Amino acid sequence: MNIHKHSPKHKRFLTARYDEIMRLLHASLAEGKIPPSLIEEIEKLEKKLAENPPAGIEGKVYMLAADVLRDLRIELEKASKINEIFRSVAYGASLDLILGRREKHGSKEEKIIEKPATKEYLPIKDEIHKVLVTFKTPVSRFVGVDMKVYGPFSEGDIAFIPLENAKVLRDREVVEVVEE
Repeated sequence: MNIHKHSPKHKRFLTARYDEIMRLLHASLAEGKIPPSLIEEIEKLEKKLAENPPAGIEGKVYMLAADVLRDLRIELEKASKINEIFRSVAYGASLDLILGRREKHGSKEEKIIEKPATKEYLPIKDEIHKVLVTFKTPVSRFVGVDMKVYGPFSEGDIAFIPLENAKVLRDREVVEVVEE
């Protein structure tokens, strides 16, 4: 079934395809990952809109939509590349290696072809020593050395907090350490 490029069916098809791509894009953004296939679909629709647009205002709308899709596709490609670089760096690869920078050795240039180092990062263990303290004065919420939020506390409250935080608060005469 061949649809004429300027027929109402073709226009409905392009509109439906545009709407579907936007729904997929929103869902992908919500998940935090843009699949390469979605970028390819955006490019296909961009080309369909730009090839042989109808005359008049409708053609201008098609071209504007194609431009918007092109800009969107370019930005998504850049964001995907940046995300890929960030993940690689976060897992221990050197930034020069990821960006494909060249190093000079003597008089000739050689491209770095090492594989990124694979470091295994173990989860942070909850081995931070905590102590029981009594608060002498009111204390607002604070983030402990274990990255957990403590408080707010009133005078007379008792709590387990990280030892390092307890030492600082004890030195300021805010808490009394009950049990170490």
